[in-house]
Amino acid sequence: MKFNLFKTIKVIFFTLIVGEAYIIKAASLTSEEPWTQWKKSKNLSVSSRVSTINKLTEIKTTAVVNSSLSGFLLFIEDVNNTQAWLTNARSSKIVKQLSATDHIFIVNFSAIWPLKPRHLQLHSHYWQNNDLSIEIELKDDFSIEVKHSNAVRIKFYEGHWLLTPIINNKRQKQLIIEYTFIADNGGEMPKWFADQLALKSILKSMKKLSQQLPQSKWQQHTKPGIIELSL
Repeated sequence: MKFNLFKTIKVIFFTLIVGEAYIIKAASLTSEEPWTQWKKSKNLSVSSRVSTINKLTEIKTTAVVNSSLSGFLLFIEDVNNTQAWLTNARSSKIVKQLSATDHIFIVNFSAIWPLKPRHLQLHSHYWQNNDLSIEIELKDDFSIEVKHSNAVRIKFYEGHWLLTPIINNKRQKQLIIEYTFIADNGGEMPKWFADQLALKSILKSMKKLSQQLPQSKWQQHTKPGIIELSL
């Protein structure tokens, strides 16, 4: 078999160009702006900054909560309980289970006067890292059509959960939870109003999650494939 040096060089050159373009594209989504703290308490904080996506506001919330990794995953996947902790959520439903770690789900939000109801349709994918932390990636996915009567679609650009397991000084399992997202609430809502609404909503949601998660029935369950930090 002849060795085609010219063809090999072309393949290597093309691979390098594509790889570099991908890295540049990924980096462009990460803002260089510093975070501005909005609210902070003992175990919960909310910050924001201007993103690189249409100058939309990127929001980050961090919390420390007593929970196992499986307990958290099962808690947020429980669509029958979503409205109990997610602010203004009216209903939620898994549209399609793609695999053990991937699914498409919808959340319908109640109207807040004078605004119309809103809805999200997202693809969720999670994985566990070597250090036992878990990451969850969220993104828009309208590959399956679901009818929404008189509701405005929230354009969800990106969302990311990072769950880092720790053992506290009382020998209890805890999670350092970090959640960041960029979304456009849709409609004719002024940006300043949309930002304040998003900040207040995520603060309320994380407070409810922090209160409910440690007492959840899901703390007694395990999720296949998830490795917990040993006590």
